[in-house]
Amino acid sequence: MNSIVAHLEDLDRSLAVASRGAFDGEQIPDLPDAEISALLEASGRIQKRIEALQVEASVQVLERSAPMRDDKITEKYGWSRPVDLVRALTRTETRDANRVVKTARLMSRTRGMSSGEFVPARYPALRAAMVSGAIGTAGLLAAIEPLEQSRDRILDDERLEADRQLADLARGIIRDDEGRTVGTGPLPAPEDLRLLSRVLVAYLDPDGAEPSDRAGARARSFSIGRERDGRVPIRGDILPEVAGQLQLLQDSILNPRVDGPDDPTGGVHFTESNDEAVAPNGEPHATPADDRTRAQKMHDAFAMIVNAAARAGEFPDIGGAAPTLVVTVTAEDYATGSGWATVLNTGDRIPSRIAAQTGCAGGIQRVLFDENGRIAALGTSARIFNALQRRAITLRDGGCVIPGCVPASWCEIHHVVEYADGGPTHTDNGVLLCWWHHRNLHLSEWRIRMNRGVPEVRGPRWWDHEQRWHPAGSPRPRVRTGGAGIRTG
Repeated sequence: MNSIVAHLEDLDRSLAVASRGAFDGEQIPDLPDAEISALLEASGRIQKRIEALQVEASVQVLERSAPMRDDKITEKYGWSRPVDLVRALTRTETRDANRVVKTARLMSRTRGMSSGEFVPARYPALRAAMVSGAIGTAGLLAAIEPLEQSRDRILDDERLEADRQLADLARGIIRDDEGRTVGTGPLPAPEDLRLLSRVLVAYLDPDGAEPSDRAGARARSFSIGRERDGRVPIRGDILPEVAGQLQLLQDSILNPRVDGPDDPTGGVHFTESNDEAVAPNGEPHATPADDRTRAQKMHDAFAMIVNAAARAGEFPDIGGAAPTLVVTVTAEDYATGSGWATVLNTGDRIPSRIAAQTGCAGGIQRVLFDENGRIAALGTSARIFNALQRRAITLRDGGCVIPGCVPASWCEIHHVVEYADGGPTHTDNGVLLCWWHHRNLHLSEWRIRMNRGVPEVRGPRWWDHEQRWHPAGSPRPRVRTGGAGIRTG
């Protein structure tokens, strides 16, 4: 058999032998730089040729899954959609299979009714570039998508000319004004093809579909998905002014220092007090070690914004009460910190310790049921720090008591001695913590205690080698030992 499948099977066997020899003999770590570059380049060429074959095969999957066909290939192999069949057979993620099927729709050809010959594809030059191995699915989509957005306002001749210019760029072909090939240039990345395509669209469709603000307003969206593996996806497209405001709010959290240049990494800083220029360990102040990624910091900033908005009291009521996050947990699990709690409005499960943080920042309502499920008792506890207490704690602490963290407006109030352990809802037992430190204090090396109503922190060894307790919060007057004058600290 001399089919393409047989050739691919031979290629697979050859690649298996070559790769097994390379890995078993640890050849790749010892390759010189030039051969590492050649390896990546050759594998990229092979990958593009494989993608071209996958696209052409997916064209057939689309045709053989047409609604009017009785013998659909998808049903034959037990799937309802072409993309599901492609995903299953190539063993890729749905996202990757979608890209292949999307490219197949753009590269498909139809047969003439009388001759049976194929009619050229919508983008024949780019298809030829794909067949030659010069371009893969990423490059094809980058080149075609801007043109497709204006397909109803671009004439066929203009589209074919754009197709030719994009295919020339994909192959590295340079032509003169007469269309003659005069040289070759470097092969482009998908971003280069997308850029040229956008330039061509700007010439061919200068007015665009409609003003972008109206198109954006119509296409705006935001959705919250279902919990999976401890995460809840959010999706959508927000308007530029909303994105700008959100970015400003996040920047105010990620770059809380306002008296000096921003930290480009989005980290937090120690700030020097009036009479101390060194950290407690005697070394110069430095940026605290923060191993969160930029994306994780952005998430935590978003969580602070949401929680601050919930505390603002400016949202409409729901069912006669302010929007309130309700988390249910058994009394036994809450007391021991074990087990799971349930977020009432979503049904998502969270650890009981997270429920404890929710109760610390908000309040607890006890609902007792009898053995038949009837509500036997209903009550609330004085767990929430009121506005006067919060104002006083804010004046005392100034912001998150972990050194160098965020200002008070982004903070929650934490019971130093847990309420479940008998800790009172009192200014002498409450400190300001940002959302991140409130949620993860028990996992970190930072410790907090109250000393006659003043919060003290003990940091990790990188902050203080001697592991001493240090007063936290805003600088305030305090009497020196012996009563000889006053200083701030």
